[in-house]
Amino acid sequence: MKQKFNLLIALVVIFVGSKGNVIAISDVTLVFALILNLIVMFKRGIVLPVRFQLLSIGYFLLSCIYLYKFGWVNLSSTFRLYLKILYGFTVILILRENFFLLYLKIIVWFAKISLPLFCIQLVAYSKLKFVIGFIENNIPGLNYRSSWYVNNGFFTLNDNAIFRNSGMAWEPKGFANMLLVAMVINFFYNKFKFDRNFFILFITILTTVSTTGYVALFTLIPIIYIQNIDINFKPLLLGMFIITGLSIFQMDIMGNKILRELEEKESHLKYIDAETKQESVTLGRFGSMQLAFYDFPKNPLFGVGMQDAERTEGKHVHLVYVSGIADALSRFGLLGMLFLAFSYVQSINYLKRKFQFHSSWPIVLLFFSIFFASAVIISPLFFCFQFLYLIDDHVFNFPKIPKITFL
Repeated sequence: MKQKFNLLIALVVIFVGSKGNVIAISDVTLVFALILNLIVMFKRGIVLPVRFQLLSIGYFLLSCIYLYKFGWVNLSSTFRLYLKILYGFTVILILRENFFLLYLKIIVWFAKISLPLFCIQLVAYSKLKFVIGFIENNIPGLNYRSSWYVNNGFFTLNDNAIFRNSGMAWEPKGFANMLLVAMVINFFYNKFKFDRNFFILFITILTTVSTTGYVALFTLIPIIYIQNIDINFKPLLLGMFIITGLSIFQMDIMGNKILRELEEKESHLKYIDAETKQESVTLGRFGSMQLAFYDFPKNPLFGVGMQDAERTEGKHVHLVYVSGIADALSRFGLLGMLFLAFSYVQSINYLKRKFQFHSSWPIVLLFFSIFFASAVIISPLFFCFQFLYLIDDHVFNFPKIPKITFL
């Protein structure tokens, strides 16, 4: 029974992190999932560590700073964010290291489901869309993004990504993020060997046709692999990966797409003043960063928190941050970014001690590449990774400057 509850807890937080449908993003789901975790903690005699209690006090004090600075706080958004933090932390507190094995198994399972469905998607999109969207389209209140998007909890179809695999996530990029993290966890359990799970994840990432997924798969994943193996021909491997990476960057979704986003970043910011019939405008990765730096001098240390009215918005349209790094910089300022980096270094080093691998810095870099491309930093799923280091009340291990070797 304990193992079944552990599986359920891991499955629910991944479902919430997928953001694939109305139920996944609902505050009701968040609250019920948190209540389930608190009941499990009570039954198993698990208490919140002192360090997390101190973090909670720090969050309250930060909210007081925002109240003093702006004269108001968005109570609902501030409380919702704390619930997400608490929920993500209770997941990792209950499951501890077991979370990573369960995460790997669940994501591989979803990858296996997605591959045959993706093949059907390529040849019979409309028919599959009818099947996937049957429940969503026939139960009032479940419609998420109008007729161009359907999700049944296991698979997503998106008219803007007809030839891409979204898996169970809100878009292909989100699915690629989950697959990349699973690939790294698989390395942990298999001592950085290539096995069946690796190739399933590798093929599935290819089907997402995600710029973020491809960049990480052909640059950061090889670096993580090379840094953590003991062989004599690392230079040869490095050379092979560089040649492969350069070839991949010739693809339209890679180098050309990145260049287009750089060129378009200025045009997105025109919507600060320009009139448009659109309800919202997605800024892109670089447009998001530019807007964040536009606001940064006003509140450099602490940002604006969850008080969205205090940061730059379009006069006639809602500006949507794509980059999680940009969103976090705007919300929590320089100190928030330093805390984010510190937390992930601590947590990855915690895993380094548990799994006995060599190098942690490229794994931290992988998470930050995900955050640069996707606004998932404040997702409960990623809070599981960020606050792993708080599950034990031991002394902090302050990060050292990493030794980077390829030879």
